[in-house]
Amino acid sequence: MLVPINLTGGSYSHKSLPISAQVTRNFWPQLIDDPFAKGKYVLESFAGQKLFGTIGSVGRGIFYHNSLLYRVAGTSLYSVNSSGTHVLLGSIPGTERCIFDAIGTDIIVVTERKAYIYNGSSVSEVTDSDLESPDSVTVLNNQAIYDGNEDNFGVSDVGDASSINGLNYASAESRSDNLVRVYAFDQVVYMMGETTTELWWNSGVGQPPFDRVEGGIVEVGLGAIHAVTNTKENLFFFGNDRKVYAVKGSTASAITTEPLVRTFQSYSTVNDAIMWSMNMRDQDFIVLTFPTENKTFVLPIGGQWFEWSSGVEGSRNIANSYTYAYGKHIVEDYSNGNLYELDFDTYTENANAIVRLRDSAPLHGGLFGAPGRTLFMNKLEIILETGVGINGSGQGSDPVIMVSFSDDGGKTFSTETWGSIGKLGEFQWKVELFCLGSFTSRIIRIKTSDPVYYSIVDASVDIEIGI
Repeated sequence: MLVPINLTGGSYSHKSLPISAQVTRNFWPQLIDDPFAKGKYVLESFAGQKLFGTIGSVGRGIFYHNSLLYRVAGTSLYSVNSSGTHVLLGSIPGTERCIFDAIGTDIIVVTERKAYIYNGSSVSEVTDSDLESPDSVTVLNNQAIYDGNEDNFGVSDVGDASSINGLNYASAESRSDNLVRVYAFDQVVYMMGETTTELWWNSGVGQPPFDRVEGGIVEVGLGAIHAVTNTKENLFFFGNDRKVYAVKGSTASAITTEPLVRTFQSYSTVNDAIMWSMNMRDQDFIVLTFPTENKTFVLPIGGQWFEWSSGVEGSRNIANSYTYAYGKHIVEDYSNGNLYELDFDTYTENANAIVRLRDSAPLHGGLFGAPGRTLFMNKLEIILETGVGINGSGQGSDPVIMVSFSDDGGKTFSTETWGSIGKLGEFQWKVELFCLGSFTSRIIRIKTSDPVYYSIVDASVDIEIGI
């Protein structure tokens, strides 16, 4: 008799792999909130990437403002129109990643402890002697706020990010730590230090016209200057304790699982982490990349973390920056001058194959009322959308799903067995595998690489209980 099993879920690896060695890569695990749906859970292909525009230098960040996309690539600032065409605007020296904001039509760019302004016709460095070598900038109520030396921050004149009065400085010093990043959200500026975060509001009086929010302290600092973002509802950041936090006001809640925190704590370098948020198909996603560690993780808010990778070895995704522009989700390649559009109807990454993988939670006798017993798997039936092959010949015309097993807690896997999911229009196709041996605990690995849509709903097994 076929017994339903759940193959879906997010990445969740316990320190003891036989307990859980789950990996989800380039699949979006979803809980279907519909009592009449065929299954409660689904693994769906995550968005692919198609070329939007390119330039000959490596990108350092992108920013959308007043209906125009801006980017720094190499040592130049460009505008990029809706066709992906680049127009040179001026020079931004250096090689490091940039932080952007804007006042009116002026674009502010901070990088390598200097600030630059594009005023619509030219780029100039902010040379006001009162500016204290900033690492970041944010804008609130038409004033630019820059971080300064140690725990200082400075506030520009209203409407002019290039003019900073030396009296308009204050210190975020409720706790003694250096200021890492200033970030405005929900009419408050978060002064994000190495070990604590303070909330300041624009009171409109005094020099500077900002005051600390009463009780506005978050007892966690920022772990990486580029690892903070927000949705409409919450601020998110990567903490100095290597947890990811969702913040509302001064209340911070960790949203990372224990296994994921353990993974982050094993990394040698995290201060180059990058984070952004994006809303696709009415779902908010938080993206977190560790460039040195070569890994990218994604959290659908309200869902489970999964890996987002490029290539065949589970490396970080090539996306390095993000913005929403011209009705498109635009990302920047970390290794070249390419811009891509993220698209759920694209099943390749700049025409390259996307390898998708899911290692299930372990199957064991306890799930079948026979803990510790040997199990014989006579049949595995995978339930997914079939008949999705592409027109013509070549890869994707007869797509397959590759299945293998681990009976040692995810340390090694068997030789892959391939099952066809049907050529275009073969909607009655079923994926069935037979005579799959015995085990006491088994992880099922599903892998795909064809450029077609995958939607894995569920699975069933025919299990015989042994001794």
